[in-house]
Amino acid sequence: MSGVFSFVVFHFATRPKSKINKKLPRAKVKRFELFPRFNVEAKNRIFHFHHWMVLAPIYLFAQTIGKDLGILQSNILQGFMLGGIVQGLMYEDSFKFIHLNHEYHRKIKASSYHGFRFLKKLI
Repeated sequence: MSGVFSFVVFHFATRPKSKINKKLPRAKVKRFELFPRFNVEAKNRIFHFHHWMVLAPIYLFAQTIGKDLGILQSNILQGFMLGGIVQGLMYEDSFKFIHLNHEYHRKIKASSYHGFRFLKKLI
């Protein structure tokens, strides 16, 4: 259940035109944007860390090394991470890490969400 809930939360929170996304606070220090997106600017490029790129290593850590850490073994937390990972893979640019400045700013104003076609990338 937490995976489905997480999927829905990430779906609405990451869509550029959603009311939730517009209400999220912004946190940026010089060239580092920490929230709602995790970006690093360098010259005319932006390195964009998708939320699935952040959640996947945490999930893998929880499944391997973090077996003794109680909070990481929570079914609710693991479901939440899996829902976020699956939802994040559903974007056309889910495997694109480096963006040109002008291209990126235009792209984040429109959604490049494409449903379950992401499965083709994985197979």
